[in-house]
Amino acid sequence: MLHMHLPTDPRIVDEIFSLKTQSDMEDVGWLLAMVATYGKTPLELKGFTWNDDNSINIKSKKRSIRPLHPQWVFLFQLKEKQPFNLKSRWSSLCSSLEKTCGYGNVSLTIKGLLLAHKVRKVYYTPLKQSGDCQKQTGKSLLTA
Repeated sequence: MLHMHLPTDPRIVDEIFSLKTQSDMEDVGWLLAMVATYGKTPLELKGFTWNDDNSINIKSKKRSIRPLHPQWVFLFQLKEKQPFNLKSRWSSLCSSLEKTCGYGNVSLTIKGLLLAHKVRKVYYTPLKQSGDCQKQTGKSLLTA
């Protein structure tokens, strides 16, 4: 069984900033930040468009994708520091990111970031229960 430690928010921020400060890795750091912020693979992010509220539109989804941590859009300057000629460079940028993660230049992995995003999304999303569910849950707790 593969044991994976979920990256913490501070570790994600530190590693992305560490990448972005290296002149030849700034664009790779930007793509890693996009994956961490929006919880989508580089393939899913291909061809995304920005909305005014910092959510993004991607082709495979009907609804816009909101950042789990809205402050990360500003912290990582995702809009301001978006690489030039992104559409024509997307494939090479994705392979650079894979190499960076694969060679251990960063301890973050795409899988780890996506899993951490899913876990945090569940943690941060309030539960929506109908009155019937709450009553049933209450009853089962009382009789347990």
